[in-house]
Amino acid sequence: MGKRLLLIYNTASGKVQLAQRLDMILKVLYELGFDITICPVGTKRDSLELLLCGKYQYDMVACAGGDGTLHYTVEALCKLPRAQRPLLGYLPAGSTNDFAATLGLSCDAAQACCRLAHGTKHKLDLGWFNNQSFCYVVAFGMFTDVSYSAPTEMKNLLGHFAYVLEGVRRLDLFQTHRGIVIADGRRFEGDFWYGSVSNSTSIGGFTYPNAKQVEMTDGYFEVLLVRRPQSLLQLSELVHGLMSQSFDTPYLHMLKARCVEFRFSEPVAWTLDGEYGGESLQAQIIVSQQEMDIIL
Repeated sequence: MGKRLLLIYNTASGKVQLAQRLDMILKVLYELGFDITICPVGTKRDSLELLLCGKYQYDMVACAGGDGTLHYTVEALCKLPRAQRPLLGYLPAGSTNDFAATLGLSCDAAQACCRLAHGTKHKLDLGWFNNQSFCYVVAFGMFTDVSYSAPTEMKNLLGHFAYVLEGVRRLDLFQTHRGIVIADGRRFEGDFWYGSVSNSTSIGGFTYPNAKQVEMTDGYFEVLLVRRPQSLLQLSELVHGLMSQSFDTPYLHMLKARCVEFRFSEPVAWTLDGEYGGESLQAQIIVSQQEMDIIL
């Protein structure tokens, strides 16, 4: 008997539709010795049911799609007790693939299939946002709704450029979120344009500032806070700080933390791994060190 694999896929992902490559992916996986159960994203009988029903035991749960499909898959796996979770595999096929870029994973489908068969197990940090899991980023503020608000057809056609276009279209310099942020005891208060807690060198297709400091197994996530400047001079200083990667300024803060709390005066919309994460007045983000077992 081969390795038992649950393959979760999203045929709407990517500039090259996954549906066009699915037959080839299944053939390669079968030839590599996998016994495959397939589960498309968005069906009534979803992956969570297959994982929790107890009728099936899988050696690996792999997802084929973008960062949103990965988020959906990890969220399902996290419903199982940690000791009972199958190994996670990833076949990146989205329009941006931030998580794959951070790990240096090839988006070639055949190479990705071979990695599932011949790769090695690694442990990566996992984030929790108000008890909901996420893989690599949770964020609020300017541009963060672009990943889920840009039309799928545009993302599939233009890829990363679609995020840029949608971000420019939705740019609002007057949008701000007043609140308090406490990161491992350090307190920041004011009007924020943007905030993120992440474990990635790429977010929305852009290279993350100070990306060389990102370590996916150290138990810390990177916290980036951008305050709204009050004048053109302050805006110039903010831009200079971003360009020079000088993060300890009145308008720009970057630090590592294990636990981050956000408290706002009004409900704020969040994105988790590029997916809509709802609105909340308060949020607590906790890093769980090396909780995610993945084949690389």
